[in-house]
Amino acid sequence: MGKIVAFMNALKLKKGEAVIEDMEDVRDGGDDYAVEKKSTSFYVMSVIVSAIGAILIWLFAVNGGMTEKLFTVHPDFHGKDSFVSAAEQSGFTVVFEKDATVSFALVGRQKTVNNIVNDNIAVYVDLEPLISEVDKLPNNTEQILSAEIIINAPVYFGVEDISKEKITIKLVPINKVTE
Repeated sequence: MGKIVAFMNALKLKKGEAVIEDMEDVRDGGDDYAVEKKSTSFYVMSVIVSAIGAILIWLFAVNGGMTEKLFTVHPDFHGKDSFVSAAEQSGFTVVFEKDATVSFALVGRQKTVNNIVNDNIAVYVDLEPLISEVDKLPNNTEQILSAEIIINAPVYFGVEDISKEKITIKLVPINKVTE
């Protein structure tokens, strides 16, 4: 406290350079209020450390609370009626795989993953591309086709651990079904 009073008195009583000389006398190396000039490298290092810290906090916030939720869904068949009628016109009866379910894990932030239900996820098999293949197949023997199972999850979610990526479709010649 005494140093502050001496500094204030030096400012009141003297003018010009005398004040500066007295300020230097009042401000010695042990003064807690003395401002030291920092080097440029100190400021550069401070910025680098702050940026790294901000990135680490951001990564923790983004990745923290990640979870997965398991789903088992029966896929829809897009173009099923067209496919079945094309197969019948080509002399086949269509037999779909008995256990046509697919299981998978939906990965995302815990709060949003817990709110997702089966209705929010589209799981389907597109049979339209197979219609042109059915017309080319010989109808005297049993044929096996496979179609890809498509999983459309909401944005920002990952789909992992898919139990089945394709579904098997058997085409049995009509004359063999009746025998």
